[in-house]
Amino acid sequence: MEREGRCLYEVLGVEKDASQEDIKKAFRKLALRLHPDKNPGDEDSSKFQSLQRIYAVLSDPERRKVYDQTGSLDDSEQLVGEDFDNLYNYFRNIYKEVTEDDIDGFAAGFRGSQEESEEVLQYYERFRGDMRQVFDWVMCSEEKKDAHRFRDIILAAVEEGRVKLFKPFKPWSEKVAKQPRPKNPLAKKKNTSKAEGSDQQLIAQIRGAGASRMDSAFAKLEAKYCKPGAKGKRKGKDAELTEEDFAKAQQKVQSRKEKNTVPLAEKPKKKRIGK
Repeated sequence: MEREGRCLYEVLGVEKDASQEDIKKAFRKLALRLHPDKNPGDEDSSKFQSLQRIYAVLSDPERRKVYDQTGSLDDSEQLVGEDFDNLYNYFRNIYKEVTEDDIDGFAAGFRGSQEESEEVLQYYERFRGDMRQVFDWVMCSEEKKDAHRFRDIILAAVEEGRVKLFKPFKPWSEKVAKQPRPKNPLAKKKNTSKAEGSDQQLIAQIRGAGASRMDSAFAKLEAKYCKPGAKGKRKGKDAELTEEDFAKAQQKVQSRKEKNTVPLAEKPKKKRIGK
C-alpha cells in the first residue's frame, strides 16, 4: 500500500495539514474499497492491513507528530508512549543537557580555530563567493564581528592557490576593507546580568543629572526674585512657602491685573466721521 516515495498523506489522498475528521473520511472511503470481503485476493488483503496501519498512525496525534518529524511509519509506531519515554531517558542519561554556558564554551573554542577556517573555505567554495550564505552556514559567526577575519582567511587561501577568487566575493571584500576592524572580534560575550546592571546605573545617572538641573533652575529663580534675608526664602528643594509670602504674591498678582484692566465706562469711544 505504501509505495516508496509516497507519504502516508498521499496514500489517503489528503493534505499534510488535514484535520482528524478529513483523515477519518478518507480512511473510510479507502476501507470500503479495499475491504477483504469485497476483495478476496491476498494482495488486496495486505493493502487493507497497510491502510489500517496508516490510519492508526495518522489518527493518533502523538504518533502523527512523530511521523511528521521522522517521515517513518515504523518510528511513528515504535517511538511513542512508554517505549519513547524509555528511549528518551536512556539518551538523556548518556548525553547531558546542553546549556547556554556549554554553547558559549564551544563558540569560544571554535571561533578562530583551524576547524573554523576550513569551514569558511568550504562554504566559500560551495556558494561561489556569496558571503551572505557563508555567514548563514558557518557556525557561531556574525558578519559584523567576523567579516575582516573571514576576508583574511579567504584572501590568504586565494594567494596560496587553494581556492578560486569568485566574482561575488570581490565587491563584498572591497566594502569590508573600507570598514574599521573590530578591536577584539574573538572576545567572549559579556554577561547579560552585568549588562543589565550597567543599564540600571546609566538610568540612575540620567535621573540624577535631571534632578541636579532642576535644583539649579530653582536656585536661579531664587537669585532673581527673592531678596537676601527674606523670611520666605527657599532654602532647599523641599522648603515650603510661608503664608506671608503667599499673601504678598497674591497682592502682586492682583495689582498687576488692576493695572492692565480698563473699565468699560472709561474706554475711549471711537469718533465717527460725518458724511
